[in-house]
Amino acid sequence: MNHVRMIDADADADADADSGLDALTKVFEVNVYDNLPNGNSNLITHCQSKDNDFGNHKLYLNQYQRWSFHQNIFKTTLYFCYFTWNGKHQTFDVFNKHLAGDCQTGVGGNVCSWIVKSDGFYFSPNRLTPAGPIGNLDKRYNWK
Repeated sequence: MNHVRMIDADADADADADSGLDALTKVFEVNVYDNLPNGNSNLITHCQSKDNDFGNHKLYLNQYQRWSFHQNIFKTTLYFCYFTWNGKHQTFDVFNKHLAGDCQTGVGGNVCSWIVKSDGFYFSPNRLTPAGPIGNLDKRYNWK
């Protein structure tokens, strides 16, 4: 499987690590997986936090973007993404303090996976496998 792999840390978490508090914070992983029909239009993602901007990424069918980070001690770490595909778009939080609880329930622990399909955006608390997402998917958002 082709993939884009990004490993970054939230700047707030970096400050905590410098003070020796990183052992008190959880490491989370976010995945954005392109499960759109193979065609002329590719998924474009632009994901960022207050401190980290990953820029635009073009994903092809079965590719994914991944990053991991320490949640800060105040549990205010937030990442959001803007998605565009085939004339449609959507923006939402892919990680925040409310999603953190959902991300802790699946296989692999502390994982937030977002599977992008032609009818919308699905959440899974499971780590991606070479065959793609595993387990039940929960539709959370539609395209606009």
